[in-house]
Amino acid sequence: MSLTSDDLRVLAEADESDGVWIVGGAVRDALLDRHSRNAELDLVATGGEAWAQGAAAALGASLARISASFPIWQIVRDGKPLADVWQLETDLATDLRRRDFTVNAMAVPLRDFAGGEILPNLVDLCGGREDLAARRLRLVSGSALMADPLRVLRAVRFESELGLRPDAGLRSAMRESAGLLSGVSGERVSAELERIVVGDGFAWSLRRLEQCGALGRLFPELEHCRGVDQRPVHRRDVFWHQYDAVRWIMRLTEDRPPRGAVAREFWTALEPIREQEQVRTALKQWRLPLRIATLLHDIGKPDTREVGADGRTHFYGHSELGAGLAAVRLRELRFPSRLIGQVRLLIEQHLRPGQVAAPGQAPTNRALHRFHSALGDAAAPLCWLFLADSLATAGSSALLPRWGAYGAHVGRILAWEPLRSVAAPRLLDGRGIMEAAGIGPGPQVGAILREIEERAALGEIETAEEARQLARELATAPA
Repeated sequence: MSLTSDDLRVLAEADESDGVWIVGGAVRDALLDRHSRNAELDLVATGGEAWAQGAAAALGASLARISASFPIWQIVRDGKPLADVWQLETDLATDLRRRDFTVNAMAVPLRDFAGGEILPNLVDLCGGREDLAARRLRLVSGSALMADPLRVLRAVRFESELGLRPDAGLRSAMRESAGLLSGVSGERVSAELERIVVGDGFAWSLRRLEQCGALGRLFPELEHCRGVDQRPVHRRDVFWHQYDAVRWIMRLTEDRPPRGAVAREFWTALEPIREQEQVRTALKQWRLPLRIATLLHDIGKPDTREVGADGRTHFYGHSELGAGLAAVRLRELRFPSRLIGQVRLLIEQHLRPGQVAAPGQAPTNRALHRFHSALGDAAAPLCWLFLADSLATAGSSALLPRWGAYGAHVGRILAWEPLRSVAAPRLLDGRGIMEAAGIGPGPQVGAILREIEERAALGEIETAEEARQLARELATAPA
């Protein structure tokens, strides 16, 4: 929660008429004795905008109306939202009965909440406190999901984050309403999806989304993967293979050893690599794109499937096709361009760690230079995707005897460094290449520059004169 206890006291002092209530998630989390980094502070006020203006001024913050359809204002300080303030248009009971789940349909007077007194004047008309005690997620009304289908995703997130199990009525309503998600704005969907994806229960959330039909609505390309056979190499069809890969990426990137003995063995073997600061930082920074890419890494397979004369299935070009399909889908869901680029890179290159050299064989310096030049800080996330993909393909029992070779292979890839630092000044720039080789501007200059930098990184050339000589040779070499 962005508001401090001092901020809450300031707000309470601004409520001269005792007409302001804390509602929703903040009340729920207080009853659970839970502090969440994503906690939202929602208030309803009979004074509406006028009270919100006074509250913002008292906090040294600004105020902005954030909905053209609803009377709702956001208090913002230093660029960070502090609270949303709703106009109480009718009465508190009506407001609470319009909410999504019973555990979110409780209210506490602002003054009581600020003073830490939650229970004495708690308003709970729908049985939310009882449902919290029973770890039950229940709709306030049968039409709640129809009124806002995004609540299907919110129900999945609450199950994952709070451990609340949907009751039978909610599960049925989720199946009935999943098809309406296509009518929800991409921005709202992506915001809710992001919280699901980065959560600790992402793999289970996927299962719940699949069961209620929402996963196929959000990612039709995944639904297209059902029943696409890829034997004899893979154990499962393309759809379930990608689901298994997500389960493994979750286990392999956990901060602590996973609970299962087999998963713990795979995790532990990678610990020396994962503990390297650069690797640990990259895996943390790439958590969201890595998980999305793992889920979608093979969506190009259905349209590239071929069966060879030997009876083996082939999917030539599926990485490139899948990367493009994923980018289109994520753009429709209004994910940020940078994230889309990251996901696209991981999917397009997801076979590359296995192509540098087979596990157990030493990759060449040239192959490793090209790998790191193409991937940059995506190198570690891509290697982890390769590992999860391999486990989902062969299965844990088949891969365990060879896991040491896989770990060593990834370790060699990530430990490689060029003999010449990438931060060192270039031996020769584009202008120097044109002068040395006697050529004009064009694609040839870029190709020669890349070759010079590669050979410098490998220690094959060390001086500017050697770079000029190489430029002359490359410029006159047969095409």
